[in-house]
Amino acid sequence: MELLELIKKRRSVRYYTDAEIEEDKLKKLVEAAIWAPSGHRIYAFDIVILQRKEDIRRIKAISPGIHGNPQVLIILCVDRQKAFDKAGEDGRDVLTIMDAAIAAQNICLVATEMGVGSCMIRHFDRVAAKGLLDLPENLIPELFVSLGYPRSIPEPPPRRVIEEVVIFWKR
Repeated sequence: MELLELIKKRRSVRYYTDAEIEEDKLKKLVEAAIWAPSGHRIYAFDIVILQRKEDIRRIKAISPGIHGNPQVLIILCVDRQKAFDKAGEDGRDVLTIMDAAIAAQNICLVATEMGVGSCMIRHFDRVAAKGLLDLPENLIPELFVSLGYPRSIPEPPPRRVIEEVVIFWKR
């Protein structure tokens, strides 16, 4: 599939079937995250993968942004101190979030290519998630990606046209 078509096909899928996602597909999704670019080559994120229903249920309890019955949660955690040490305040405060988001987008695009539904989630209690995941002091959960085989694919929302988006084009 052409990349632009894949981008247009990707949707935030929130409701899934009960089918499990194969381990080789999960490894491919992690590989997609690893290959995301990183500002100043910080690479200050780590990943937690949850597949056990009980673990997912606990995280859902503190995550109003998770809907349905995801079969897997990928949790992107950032090390803000590592980012600060490599790139200062900008690394700590901005680049870590951007890097996690880019990695999540890679995950979602590859998931779409494999027929797996995905949804990025930022609406959760970060302190509670950190405790439930028993993360070391240096890691902060920044972004979740829920995964599962889609029960249905949402229709695309309306998009703006190029002329609405580009406010200045100097030739």
